[in-house]
Amino acid sequence: MRLALIRHGPTEWNAQHRVQGSVDTPLSEEGRARIAKLLPPEGFETARAYSSPKLRARQTADLLGLENLKIDARLAEQNWGDWEGLTRAEMLARDGEDAFIRAGSGLAFRPPGGESTGELHARVRSFFADAAKLDEDAVAVTHMGVLRAGYVMATGWDMSAPMPAELNLKMALVLNLSADGAPTLAQLNAPLRIKEPS
Repeated sequence: MRLALIRHGPTEWNAQHRVQGSVDTPLSEEGRARIAKLLPPEGFETARAYSSPKLRARQTADLLGLENLKIDARLAEQNWGDWEGLTRAEMLARDGEDAFIRAGSGLAFRPPGGESTGELHARVRSFFADAAKLDEDAVAVTHMGVLRAGYVMATGWDMSAPMPAELNLKMALVLNLSADGAPTLAQLNAPLRIKEPS
C-alpha cells in the first residue's frame, strides 16, 4: 500500500521560527488560505485519512477535504520539552552555544525535558505497521518530524550528514509500506493538487 504524508499548513509560530513540538497551535490566516486551495496528491482522492491530534494538523485535514478522519496520537510532532516556544537563537542564548551538541545526535537526540528522536521513530514505525494491515492507500496529515522519520526509515539516511535530497514540506512524501509496515520511498515531493474554481 501507499501512504502519503502531508505536513500541516503554516502557523504563526512557523512564521516566527519558533519550535512548536507538542504545543497545540492553530493554522495562521495565511496558512488556512494556502491549504484551502489544495487537495491531496493525485491518486489519493479516495484514500483513507489519518491526522495527528494537533489542531494545526486537524485543520489542515479539514481544509484538504479529507473525510472519515481517524486521529492517531502516533502522528504528533516530536515533543521538544523545554525548547518549545523558543527560536533557535533563544535556545542557544538560554542554554549555551553547545546546547544542541549536549542534546545528542541522530536517534539519541533529546531536547531538554522532551522526547528523543528514537522515541519518535518508534511510534511512527508502530503507526506504519498498523496502517499497512489494510491494503488501501492512505493519507496522513502530520508534522515535519514525522516526515523526516519516514524519510529516514525509507532511505537509510543516518542523519549525520545533510539530507541527501531536499524534503519539500509544501508537498507530500509518498511511501510504499510492505505488509509489516516497512517503508520504501515511492515519491519524494509529490505535489498537492490545486482545487478547481467553483
